[in-house]
Amino acid sequence: MASADEANAAAEGTEGKNWQRKGKHKKEKPWDDDPNIDRWTVEKFDPSWNEGGLLEVSSFSTLFPQYREKYLQETWPIVKGALKEFGVSCELNLVEGSMTVSTTRKTRDPYIILKARDLIKLLSRSVPAPQAIKVLNDEMNCDIVKIGSIIRNKGKICQKERTPFGP
Repeated sequence: MASADEANAAAEGTEGKNWQRKGKHKKEKPWDDDPNIDRWTVEKFDPSWNEGGLLEVSSFSTLFPQYREKYLQETWPIVKGALKEFGVSCELNLVEGSMTVSTTRKTRDPYIILKARDLIKLLSRSVPAPQAIKVLNDEMNCDIVKIGSIIRNKGKICQKERTPFGP
């Protein structure tokens, strides 16, 4: 009977506490329980946060298949204009079959180069340019999942890819 009373007392004492915070570094902060803070909003980048620009030039390059060459030539001015807004330079090399994005002195957002890298990866994987440009927005992300190493039977995955989705 004493053990049941002890269990009830322990449950009452821990009812309002969050058991995720264990250890000396995970103490409660004053803003943890503030109802005015929305933790799900993503703040839009403000160029005034980084007025000096970036110190080093970063660049990424991606190869594309030959059948995408004509489409990329047609849509490259649109891609170039979208990247120019963020201060990122881009280059389409038809001889090597590569696309390159790099930062410039006008680049303020340090994360935009990674988004530009994702953009050229999507373009090289046959995503239409208007859809791929959406990845430059702060609210949008992309993931490219390589399923070749996940499966054992390649024929099985090819069969599932051909199966239509939806009603």
